[in-house]
Amino acid sequence: MIRLMIVEDSATTRELLVYALAAEHDIEIVAVAEDGAAAVALVAKARPDIILMDINMPRLNGYEASRTIMEEHPLPILLMTATWELKEVEKIIESMHIGVVGAYEKPYGPGHPRYKELYEKIVAGIRLMSDVKVIRRWKPSSDTKSGNFDIETKKPAFIVIGSSTGGPPILHTILKGLPSDYPLPILVAQHMSSEFIESFVQWLNFECAVNVKIAQEGEKILGGNVYIAPAGHHLILDNNRIKLPVGDANELFTPSVSKLFSSVRPCDAPNTVAILLSGMGSDGADATVELRKGGAITVGQNEATSVVFGMVKEAIKGGGIEFLLPPQGILELLLKIGAATKEHR
Repeated sequence: MIRLMIVEDSATTRELLVYALAAEHDIEIVAVAEDGAAAVALVAKARPDIILMDINMPRLNGYEASRTIMEEHPLPILLMTATWELKEVEKIIESMHIGVVGAYEKPYGPGHPRYKELYEKIVAGIRLMSDVKVIRRWKPSSDTKSGNFDIETKKPAFIVIGSSTGGPPILHTILKGLPSDYPLPILVAQHMSSEFIESFVQWLNFECAVNVKIAQEGEKILGGNVYIAPAGHHLILDNNRIKLPVGDANELFTPSVSKLFSSVRPCDAPNTVAILLSGMGSDGADATVELRKGGAITVGQNEATSVVFGMVKEAIKGGGIEFLLPPQGILELLLKIGAATKEHR
């Protein structure tokens, strides 16, 4: 059984969530709190496997409560929000630095046409994330660089990035450090709730000098652009153009990192930089191994800065990772690749 704590200040929403989630055969509600302060006081006694927490609450909001809980009793926390305004997105991404593993749109009442959809996504998130072992790992100021990059014989043409739990703030760190004239296109498969992805991309585009956008069917990839898979679609590279097949409801991850990485043609592998960031499971691991065998530069986020060291760990087992780096080291590598590319043109 999954031991769940619910934290929600609205009595109506709280009762709705308790009633609905208590009916799930594999979920046991071990505590209910009316605000963040109550959650902090209850967590040690209740010993939940995972917390479902509203963001905007009196006394102690979801961000503040999450920070305190992660410092004292690290465990997976899912946030709920009723709005995806850019200032809220920024706070959510900041909270992911300390171990928050996901954010979902708060479900409306049972009579609302989107109730079933939003509720089912939360249940899926609870089941998926309840076993994640998280600790508060990384402070940007303590990050270290690593500059021993042997890439002199490489001439990359594009970059592919796979990112999952814990990856969004790292993606932000990397992309924010790139100049507007960065010469290589970047394609990203990010595991994220579909309601969150568009606001996340808008926020990244506001924050970054490079152009960050939702990928469009059939568009040609160009330098200075970051293409992120839209909700419900895989991101596929087809002869320097983008294809966006619709994800299957039975697939664990949409977008799939494996499908993005595997879409790189063998003849293009030597011209590819493949990067795996923090994430659970093994999505993209085998494809990273194949890309390295084909001559690609392959990079993994190191364990010390990862919320979940799953995808990279699996790629390492197969010999798929050439450079194992902290976020700042990944940025440094991409800047060096960009500079070399400009020199060769």
